[in-house]
This record gives sequence, C-alpha cells and structure tokens, in this order.
Amino acid sequence: MSAPSFDPGSFYELDVARGTVRARGGNRVLVLYDSSAAALVSAAARSGAQSVLEELGSVLGAQARELVGDVTNATPEAVLGEAAALLGTFGWGRLGLERWGGALVVTVADAPALPGEALEAMLDGFFTALTSRPVGCVAVEERRFLLIDPGIRGDVREWARGGMKLPEVLSRLGASEVG
Repeated sequence: MSAPSFDPGSFYELDVARGTVRARGGNRVLVLYDSSAAALVSAAARSGAQSVLEELGSVLGAQARELVGDVTNATPEAVLGEAAALLGTFGWGRLGLERWGGALVVTVADAPALPGEALEAMLDGFFTALTSRPVGCVAVEERRFLLIDPGIRGDVREWARGGMKLPEVLSRLGASEVG
C-alpha cells in the first residue's frame, strides 16, 4: 500500500426525491453545516464526554477500515494517506504527517472549529479503529497531535498543557518511548 487506494470520486449519491444521501457502500449520510457538527462536538467536549468523542472517531475509523481494508503492514505514510482521503471526504479537514525521529505527529488543517481536546479524542478513536491497535493522540501544539502509546498519554498531555513545545516533549520521552 504505497498510495491511497480510497477513491473519493462519486462517493456520495443524493436522492432528492427521498431526501437521502448515501455513501458509495449504501450507508446513509447526514449532511450538516460544520457549525452544527462543531456545536455538538464542542458541547460533548465541554461536558467531559471524551468517551463520546472517542466513539465518534472510532466509528469513522471503523468505516475507514471497511473501505480500505487491513492496514496492519502498511507504512505510516500509507495509513495517513488513506486516513487523509477519508476524513477529507467526510469534511473533517486535511491531515498531514511529520516524522520527528521515531515519533509521528499528525497535523490537521481546515478542520471544523473544534476545541483541541475534541479533535484529540476523535483522532484517538479514529486511529485506534483504523489500525486495530491502541493509539493515543495528544495535542502538543495548535493542530499538531503526537501519536503515542495510550499508557503515557496523561504525562504527555500534562506536559503539553503546561506549555511544553513538541521538541521538549520528544526530548523528555526519549526515542525508545515514542512511536
């Protein structure tokens, strides 16, 4: 898997007579203004419903896995290419990947206006479901999310919320703990 295999062309089918929108696979799709979805997601984040946001990401990740298949042996770049194509098709923004030694950082541009912790929780669920392995995701800088072992998420989150920048976080973690 070297290039994204997901093709977003003709992904949606609109049936105005029935009032429905369906994805290529037949799943029903709801079209919302980003401000409407952002209000729902932000309300969940404010109420501390991180599990709801992780579940939303998990559902998106599971749908992505159905469309692209097993990514277990794919490179991080290939997985991110698939993820970027799918999340972009669903209107969640444009993903990018930065490598910092052994560490992987996902960038998000043009996402709906959501608090960082909401995107963090959604990306947790998304990448965990897509890769079928636990993935922690921590916002370390504006729209930059470090992918880590969930077991160290609390420490990394505390450092980032305390103002530590990405190079300092990575230095503190050491190459053996990142990835």
